[in-house]
Amino acid sequence: MKNIFILLFIILNISIVTAQNNYKWGVDLDYFFNNSEYDKSTYAESVTMQGIWLKPRGRISWDKENSIDAGVNLLAIPGNKKTLEKINLTMFYQFQKKSILFKVGSFPRQETLGNYDTFFFRDSVNYYTPNMRGVFWQVGRKNNFINAWIDWTGNASHKVREDFFVGFSGKASTDIFFAEFQSYMFHRALTNPPIEGEGVSENIQIQAMAGINYTSPKGFNVLAAGGVLAGYERDRRYDNTLYKPIGYVAKFNLEYWGIGTRNSFYIGDPRMILYNDFGGSLYHGTPFLQGKSYLKNELYIKLIENRTVDVIFFSNMHFSQKEVLFQQLLTVTARVGNLFPRSKKKTNYPWKDLFNY
Repeated sequence: MKNIFILLFIILNISIVTAQNNYKWGVDLDYFFNNSEYDKSTYAESVTMQGIWLKPRGRISWDKENSIDAGVNLLAIPGNKKTLEKINLTMFYQFQKKSILFKVGSFPRQETLGNYDTFFFRDSVNYYTPNMRGVFWQVGRKNNFINAWIDWTGNASHKVREDFFVGFSGKASTDIFFAEFQSYMFHRALTNPPIEGEGVSENIQIQAMAGINYTSPKGFNVLAAGGVLAGYERDRRYDNTLYKPIGYVAKFNLEYWGIGTRNSFYIGDPRMILYNDFGGSLYHGTPFLQGKSYLKNELYIKLIENRTVDVIFFSNMHFSQKEVLFQQLLTVTARVGNLFPRSKKKTNYPWKDLFNY
């Protein structure tokens, strides 16, 4: 396996020489530190997650619309004896023309599903599985789009179940008003050959919201929205496990000069009724949705935000089971290369001189 990655790096280096006019490259370094203090909760465990991802990647294109990307994601976890904890391969074909985007292969999740929140994908999913493997198709861009995607997460073998996501999402907006939805079905099938007593299960979620989103050139922005979160949960082995939870969701975000708050609220039917049986193998959103109500409050400060580096510190509170639970996060992203378009905007926060940028 290691020889494959060595060969990949050799191919990418050769391509720089042989395809100078059609080659782009980039290297990302992502660091995350997440300390969760959930001792008072029966839904989630206290845990500290941290890691360093190094993500070199190259792109070869043969015209303005068609390209192939290849690279590796290397994860190191501070304190572990292993030099590398995880190695993921990035390798996909991309077609992009005007308002159409098509990807197939293994490609970064954040570049395609950044509009999905922790009601769908909890922190650990985003930290430890940076790539999705499958197909992504989108019409439209940024604030007006609709997309469809498939993410294969398990290939059936004698030890591994076949499982995959199928999802749809979209957004329509004017100057300040918007409406959006996110959805997926996670299908958890059987091993090959099947194990006696095991069965097929599904988890479906769809969230639809509408609201306002205003951003000023001086670094002030506000978002307020409300909507519905509906679901479908089933273990096909038993007729009485079919469950269709539904509840109301609300969001309120406010930011000025890089200091802000994000708030997500849910009230309605308890969800994840099969969590004790399947846990994270069936459910990928925050486990706090097992309760009838849940409020997540994020307070953050953007310490650095420029064209190549983002550093954000979060102090979060989770209101669940009549308890207040705490969480601290630090995320750092540094980018170099010409693969990713750089924003021309640069926000000057009062404390920028502390970091000389």
